[in-house]
Amino acid sequence: MSSNSELRTEQVPLRLGVIGLGRGFMLTLPSLIADPRVHLVAACAPRESSRQAFKKEFGSPTYERVEDICADPNVEAVYVATPHQMHVDHVAIAARAGKHVLVEKPLAISLEDGIRMVEICEEAGVQLIVGPSHSFDGAVNLAHDIIQSGEVGKVRMMHALNYTDFLYRPRRPEELVTAEGGGV
Repeated sequence: MSSNSELRTEQVPLRLGVIGLGRGFMLTLPSLIADPRVHLVAACAPRESSRQAFKKEFGSPTYERVEDICADPNVEAVYVATPHQMHVDHVAIAARAGKHVLVEKPLAISLEDGIRMVEICEEAGVQLIVGPSHSFDGAVNLAHDIIQSGEVGKVRMMHALNYTDFLYRPRRPEELVTAEGGGV
């Protein structure tokens, strides 16, 4: 592959860099580790302790600045898992560096920022996706397969319940600022 903007056709792991090593990343980490199509090759975080923990676990380089991880030629795409209000700037930096971008939900905290992010990625010729989506979770795929097989008959209704501590866990003050994407 001669550039990051070309389509991948070979079956080699995606060389993924992570921007933000907080809760969003930690919740997604088991899936990233389990997927042979993904190889974590770098990380970026403001805290030295987070960078050192990543380096110890994965043996990959770490960076304090988003510009530096996006300049790493070994990073093919980035997963932006920073606080919501930072998404627009981090996606712009990554796209302008030619990196494909997976950004943690929500995409942005304003419609204007979301539109800007899409336009920047289109201009840069890189892919932008929002996730993670539960569409590819094992349980969802299993339900899909069972429904498609017809073994339960015609499906008339489905109900799913997924409990987490999301509403009850302690929050940092900035997580409660609605203008910055905080709150429910």
